[in-house]
Amino acid sequence: MTTARDRLLRYAFMKLTRDFDARFAFLLKTGRVAKWYSEIGNEGTTVPAGLVLEPGDALCTLHRDLGAILPVYLDPARAFAGFGFGESDGRRPEPVGLLYTLACQLLGREDGFSQGVERSFHYGYLDPDAGIHHIGMISHLGAMIPVAAGAALAQSLAGSGRVAINFIGEGGTSTGDFHEGLNMAAVWKLPLVLVVENNRYAFSTPASAQFAAAKLSDRGPGYGIVAQTVDGNDPDAMAEALARAVARARSGDGPTLIEAMLGRMRGHSEADDSLKVVPPDELEAYLAADPVPAYAERLEAEGVLDAKTRQRLEAQIGVLVEESINAALEAEPPAPAIARRPALAPVKAFEASAGAVGEEEKITYVEAIHRALMQEMERDESLLLMGQDIGVFEGAFRVTRGMHTRWPERVLDTPIAESGTVGIAIGAALGGWPSVVEMQFGDFVTCGFNQIVNVAAKLYYRWQVPCPIVVRLPTGGGVTAGPFHSQNPEAWFAHVAGLKVVCPATARDAAALLKAAIRDPNPVIFCEHKYLYRRIKEELPGDIAPEDLGVARVLRGGTDVTLIGYGATTWTCLEAAEVLESEGVSAEVVDLRTLVPFDADTVLASVRRTGRAVVVHEAQLTAGFGAEVAAQVAERAFAWLDAPLRRVGYPDRPVPYARPLETELLATSADVVAAVRESLEY
Repeated sequence: MTTARDRLLRYAFMKLTRDFDARFAFLLKTGRVAKWYSEIGNEGTTVPAGLVLEPGDALCTLHRDLGAILPVYLDPARAFAGFGFGESDGRRPEPVGLLYTLACQLLGREDGFSQGVERSFHYGYLDPDAGIHHIGMISHLGAMIPVAAGAALAQSLAGSGRVAINFIGEGGTSTGDFHEGLNMAAVWKLPLVLVVENNRYAFSTPASAQFAAAKLSDRGPGYGIVAQTVDGNDPDAMAEALARAVARARSGDGPTLIEAMLGRMRGHSEADDSLKVVPPDELEAYLAADPVPAYAERLEAEGVLDAKTRQRLEAQIGVLVEESINAALEAEPPAPAIARRPALAPVKAFEASAGAVGEEEKITYVEAIHRALMQEMERDESLLLMGQDIGVFEGAFRVTRGMHTRWPERVLDTPIAESGTVGIAIGAALGGWPSVVEMQFGDFVTCGFNQIVNVAAKLYYRWQVPCPIVVRLPTGGGVTAGPFHSQNPEAWFAHVAGLKVVCPATARDAAALLKAAIRDPNPVIFCEHKYLYRRIKEELPGDIAPEDLGVARVLRGGTDVTLIGYGATTWTCLEAAEVLESEGVSAEVVDLRTLVPFDADTVLASVRRTGRAVVVHEAQLTAGFGAEVAAQVAERAFAWLDAPLRRVGYPDRPVPYARPLETELLATSADVVAAVRESLEY
């Protein structure tokens, strides 16, 4: 039951939100902040959402959700001392100091949460001791819905009774991630509450041009979840709806969609002139219904708030705002060196292992991957496996054979939703549940590209928070799989700071490097060449210890030329070396094993010994990873070269289906031998 104290607290946070926001809108006009996305008009929705959360619940916000952030961050007994809000909870930092840090964040100062790396509300604040689990946004709207679902999954798996609340504007509900995240949350009955802040205009597009449904809450039954439309200007109505949704989530009854109807009182961002799309009479009605003064007047009329108490409360709020923001305005800008802070989390030394134990057995590349996954699942009870058909069916390549039967709660079949799956894996990882995501075929990773390169890859640089996920990609050609199941996407990801990229060539490396990738605190793209799955066999012990990523290996010594490969082309290089030996040419073969980190030292040392180099990859030649190898050799070993470095790769075309056509384009050992001959003749 809502009490007078509850309602007074709602107003206190609504007024604090309004005054804090308004001060930044003023700073924009005076040029002291570069951009501002105003919360004004949303307080009646966001503040009740923040207040319904308990310590350890997850909050996932967008630009206009300051009203939810402040109740999660601030201890009301200390922030509004003397107004009967009980004793301090003792877990959260001092209010002015926390508001100062927030103001520094919004001003781009070094004392902000992200030290100036992130703008406005894109930061994250994860403080388990304070009970705060706040996940900020990326600019791609809708993208954080799967991440919020992942946070809810982590809560569910932990049996904590905690929930996640996420916000999205009505414009963002048109994105694919809205569907994928909400649908997966519904299927898995995750404790997620999704609040749609519907101000009817998105950036500038009216709702009639965005969706045909009469109400966005009408979508709820389609997902099999409870949904309702609420007056977002009414804090009491919002509080009741949110309380029901959170209770439903805590009891295991799954997600709720709440559509909060709001008036468009500000532009998409301040001073962008997008407010002109709202007809004048409509805008006038929205301004007249401004939820902050309207709620104060309502509380006064109902005897909850008297004029003297209101004046005293608002004066105290003014002090909080002025002290924190004024101090932030005097704070130092970020030191330039912060721009160079690491994009990858440090890797701990591997735990002591028995190493190569058990009787040796000749197993295939794909069996080595299976064995490594099994052993990592046994080692780490928090590790999750996600992917399409990896459960009862045991995966398209049977990599997860027997795992769902053994760990049904941790081996999760997903819908066809690559973006949603990767996003959920990210959210779960932030909650302490690392994940391995299997793409059924590597090509499908394009559907999850945004989550990988814009969420996972950037998290450590943005927040200095690890994101331990592995995305397994069955890649490559040679198996007549056609244009959409034969690609080699490693260079796409090698270009993105914050990702590691692994391309094992041997069964031993497939096991050892997969174990290392799973234990790595960073997101790892793990490329498994399908052609090698059952063609490569190796005598291996029962347990292979993990090996450091970023270490290349010389597989064959030589003196005349260095052949550099990875994945399937490592074997192409070895075959070419055999042919060259018969011609009296001594070829050294270097297997990169991982592209990021790139072991330049091993490559350069080899090139300096031989004076010549040919780099071989199956991906298309233009901008393939061989170009990076060539650039590094040219920069750092030019004086040792007796001939230009040669590249052997795939012609710049998609991969055709019919075997004669595919074979025509795939690089062979004969192509490598020809490149070596050209180098020797230079």
